[in-house]
Amino acid sequence: MDFKSEKYLHIHDWNYWWCVYHCADGWDDPDTAEFCLTEDAAGKEFFFHFDFYNLPALHQTIRNGEFMEPESPDYPNFLKQAERLRNGEQDWFVGALYYPHFSPDLAFCNAPARSSNPLTQLLSPSVPPHYGVIFLREERPLSPEVLTVWVERLSCPLFGVPFCCTLADVPTRQTVMKNFEEEMRLFDGTNPET
Repeated sequence: MDFKSEKYLHIHDWNYWWCVYHCADGWDDPDTAEFCLTEDAAGKEFFFHFDFYNLPALHQTIRNGEFMEPESPDYPNFLKQAERLRNGEQDWFVGALYYPHFSPDLAFCNAPARSSNPLTQLLSPSVPPHYGVIFLREERPLSPEVLTVWVERLSCPLFGVPFCCTLADVPTRQTVMKNFEEEMRLFDGTNPET
């Protein structure tokens, strides 16, 4: 039996949903998505955080110099990876990884007192990244369905195990439109409560 664990995909960025539901004239489908994966549907047990970019978004970020400054020493490698993606030589690449700061607990701090190790030889543990920026060889907008397919496809290469992905916290179109209208009223200063 081939058992796959399940992860839950949570999108908390309202701009994403405004694009998915085309809340205003001229709003395109989402070419980027910021989301997290959790072990539970409620979103309490964090697993990993992502930014996904499709090919149109990659092209836009290069043109605008938004993701990586052209002066960066990594910029030539970034352009090389982007070219390989566009040419179909690879299906995705990792643009950036972010790591959490290590804050030792009391047991770690008191380890030298219980052992013969001097304080200056006490090393912080290596920690895995918790956030990644991934560029995809994908022309289609990053709809919820496309996102879940890519997360499942990348589960083995990125995490070493296959898993299924279920979209959680999907607001209705009505909820999204109401949120959009409220935000626009606040932005325009026409909110009667202000």
